[in-house]
Amino acid sequence: MKKWIFSLSLLVCASLSNSPVTNAQEEAHQIIIAPKRLKSTDARYIQPYTVNADYLAVKGMEIKGFSAESLVKMEKSFEVLEKVVNSEEFKDKVINFENTQGKNEFASNRGLSNEQIYALFMDGRETLQQNTPGEMNFYLKLYYKRRSKVIGWTNGDINTININWKFFKDYKPNNVAANLAHEWMHKLGFGHASAKEHDSAPYAIGYIIGKLAERVLNGEELH
Repeated sequence: MKKWIFSLSLLVCASLSNSPVTNAQEEAHQIIIAPKRLKSTDARYIQPYTVNADYLAVKGMEIKGFSAESLVKMEKSFEVLEKVVNSEEFKDKVINFENTQGKNEFASNRGLSNEQIYALFMDGRETLQQNTPGEMNFYLKLYYKRRSKVIGWTNGDINTININWKFFKDYKPNNVAANLAHEWMHKLGFGHASAKEHDSAPYAIGYIIGKLAERVLNGEELH
């Protein structure tokens, strides 16, 4: 079984001052990634439901702008995220997800079933990093924008996920894990029509991970 790796040699640390926070009721993103149309030649998407990786490892590849204390929180977030995504409960909740219309499917799902989305997630090949199966690779950069409701943002042309200190500083590791999962879904090519499309794969899977991560932090063992 692969072990979780957090590479301190790649960390670039910077101290940031605390500022007043207004809690946002929902995640917002500066960039909405349009769902991509599938190509019939893309075998990864037309294959039957198959999980190729035995274990999905969470890796911090490049972490910029975080203080020592913030790195401890991120390390814990990575730890709980890895426990969650490798649990049977996570698998069950993704595969059996029902949207608000009672249908067993995610919104903005790129034409994939829940089973195929789970398999693609566990395969761990980001759109820009096809040679890293079995890994959730995170390139993170902390920034600060006080008046923004944006928790984090990225786009399909970069590896970096930008995280707003305004929210991160008060978040618990389960909240951070949920946001990381949301943004990482964008790295797999999934988007959402708007910040209100909570049935979309990024939002819904983020919520699933957030709830399971909270249980892990409370000392529960996931099945």
